[in-house]
Amino acid sequence: MTNILYGVHGIGHGHAIRALTIASSFPQHNFLFISDGDGYNMLQSEHKVFRLSVNGSPAFHHSMPYSGAVSSYCKNILAGKQGRKEALQAVELFKPDVAITDYESNVPWLCRKTGLPCLSLDHQHIARFGSLSLPLTRTVDLALLRIAIWMQFHELRNHMIISFFDPPLRSKRRVKVFPPILRQKVLDRVSTEGEHVLAYHGYSTTSDFHRFLLSLPHPVRCYGMNEDRVVANVTYRKKSTDHFLDDLASCRYVLSTAGHTLLSEALYYGKPVMAFPIRNACEQYINGYYLEKNGYGIMNDAFRPSSDILDGFEKNLENYKKNIQKTCFCGNEKVTAVLKHYFDTKEYIV
Repeated sequence: MTNILYGVHGIGHGHAIRALTIASSFPQHNFLFISDGDGYNMLQSEHKVFRLSVNGSPAFHHSMPYSGAVSSYCKNILAGKQGRKEALQAVELFKPDVAITDYESNVPWLCRKTGLPCLSLDHQHIARFGSLSLPLTRTVDLALLRIAIWMQFHELRNHMIISFFDPPLRSKRRVKVFPPILRQKVLDRVSTEGEHVLAYHGYSTTSDFHRFLLSLPHPVRCYGMNEDRVVANVTYRKKSTDHFLDDLASCRYVLSTAGHTLLSEALYYGKPVMAFPIRNACEQYINGYYLEKNGYGIMNDAFRPSSDILDGFEKNLENYKKNIQKTCFCGNEKVTAVLKHYFDTKEYIV
């Protein structure tokens, strides 16, 4: 039995979904999670979690202001000293053997203080280590994201990158890309093709998005607003994992933001995606860019949906599906095998 310290980024659901899936694959081991926000709320009902508060970067009207992101980062540095001290006491009491961090920036510090081996397992490091062929207009955004990731995780030497796309790596030393980790509820469902379109927006959006949904020539099932109501062809649904996955597995295609977890689940079911990355969220832009580059769908980074865009997207649905079928979007077995060795030996083998 191994004691595992596991840091989980607290903003959004994808990090916690990945962590819960991994923990469920190793019921013989003990886990102490470090998280906050959405991550804490999702983990605390099943596992022991130390809540280490962080300030998130708010998204509003489909945009993440740079000022908000910078302000949150500075607040975390200034306010984190006392929280880290208490977290260190909890970690020393737990006596972990190894550590993992899924983009949680306090765990590397805790590992340095305690001498623990630490493995980075997330999607965000694709931006740091991937040789990405983004447009020149995104050079500054990518450079800033790489700096931000380096500042938080430069101490770590071992990296597992989880990604639905696999670009060349700038450095292959102690770094490897794996296909997405999918929760069991996704694997339990079989993909079918119904008449409805699935729409998802996890953050505050603009009225343009909802007008676009009303213009679609298909029934739409929309999640993210957390309300039950019907407006013309659009059925808004409250949060429900089972209903959401049922609708995802059986839809014609997906309209959503460009978060990695939802894109991965949609692609696993063979669903083309029209992605709307949140403005100024460079990681979402990268996801949308490679979604389109690999022929799995299209990205609308200007977020001005129109009938012309929809017509072009629907005409290419069969091509998108053929491209999706060529790729494996489930890396559970590969990831589990590497982690088993790491938990048993404290060594990460690339």
